[in-house]
Amino acid sequence: MSISKRYFLLVLLFVLLSSNACSAVTSSPGSGQTLTTTRGSATVRASPTVPTVVPSTATPTLDELARGIVRNLTLEQKLGQMVIVEFSGASYSPDLQQMIETSQVSGVLIENNNGNVESSTQLTALNATLQAHAHIPLFISTDFEGGYVNELRRITGERPSEAAIGASGSTQYAYNQGLAAAQTLKALGLNVNFMPIVDVLTNANNPGLPQRTFGSDPTLVTNMGRAYLQGLTAGGIIGCLKHFPGLGAASVDPHRVLPNDNRSLAQLASIDLVPYRTLINEGIVPMVMTTHILNPQLDPRLPTSLSPAVVTDLLRNRLHFEGVTISDTLWMGGISNTYPLAQAAVLAVKAGEDLLLGPRELSETRNMLAALKEAVLKGELQESQINAAVERILALKLRYGILSQTRALQLLTTPGDDQAPTAHAPHPQSMAEVDRRRSAWQAVL
Repeated sequence: MSISKRYFLLVLLFVLLSSNACSAVTSSPGSGQTLTTTRGSATVRASPTVPTVVPSTATPTLDELARGIVRNLTLEQKLGQMVIVEFSGASYSPDLQQMIETSQVSGVLIENNNGNVESSTQLTALNATLQAHAHIPLFISTDFEGGYVNELRRITGERPSEAAIGASGSTQYAYNQGLAAAQTLKALGLNVNFMPIVDVLTNANNPGLPQRTFGSDPTLVTNMGRAYLQGLTAGGIIGCLKHFPGLGAASVDPHRVLPNDNRSLAQLASIDLVPYRTLINEGIVPMVMTTHILNPQLDPRLPTSLSPAVVTDLLRNRLHFEGVTISDTLWMGGISNTYPLAQAAVLAVKAGEDLLLGPRELSETRNMLAALKEAVLKGELQESQINAAVERILALKLRYGILSQTRALQLLTTPGDDQAPTAHAPHPQSMAEVDRRRSAWQAVL
């Protein structure tokens, strides 16, 4: 494309966006929410919409912008957008530079145990540096929970646990905690919080969830999870329901080994899936994290995070989730005891995951991306699936203002050197097994 034609396209798209955006009413994410709170079975009434940069009547839409950007990305760039990495240290090291600028990863995970957090000034400056060097603006994520898990404890001190929030019985309190978390994260330059936890605690001795759940009643967990998520959304932070399809019954910690849960589909549907089914139906969930657990009723062979029966058949097709899916960390013992990281990454994407947590440092990142690329080139993964995943990721970044309209237009007019996608036949799958799962779920959902 000549420079003059590219310039004309840029101006045309800018005019189209501006003409629609000028008529939009500007409001903060989540504004206009009405909260009705009482103790016990409190409910929250709020708009189910998530923050959006461009109004739904605009041309092009956010999805169209995302789709156009994906067409201009190389295969390597698209795969990079599917990975969130961990790194050591509190500064922009050469290895981190390689992951951000060369591998063009989708984001980073901030963890205290990795030495990423020293002070508010240091972390704010680091996050600004990361964004300044990213080709596509980053998800900068963390587990800012409260109680036992708080990766920003060195900055914020202690925060109320999920158990304490649930015990209050107040959805207003849950909303306020979500909003306060969002304001803290926003000020530090983060934009994703892997919260709220909506596991329904059915095993009081669960070793992986000490004080990390709102309670043992599905309705209470749903109401508290909704309010907390709305608080995050109102503060402009992407929330994430976890740990799908439910970790509340586990008797071992998936950080160490793979839990086994042999409860029936009916039990799962009436307990663990209630928060997901309810909040997804309300249209307020931007992201869902899948956990590592084996439930033979869902998939007798694969852990939930690597299972097409769970990620695609259940979460996408049965619960109709259209947002971004993300795996829990793939180096956790529940996965890594059986699957090397590269193999786990390919299986997770094949299952239907959009984003992958797991590579630590540069070498693991390179190995994971190389394995994903090889799987695409061999036809083990379909490039159409990769494209769809990256479109969802970029649309989410656009909705929350992580990726600006200005930068999106620049990406639209900066073509990559990718080859045309190669069509591959769908992965062979037993139709009898698909029909069996479909019939089983129809009986309980």
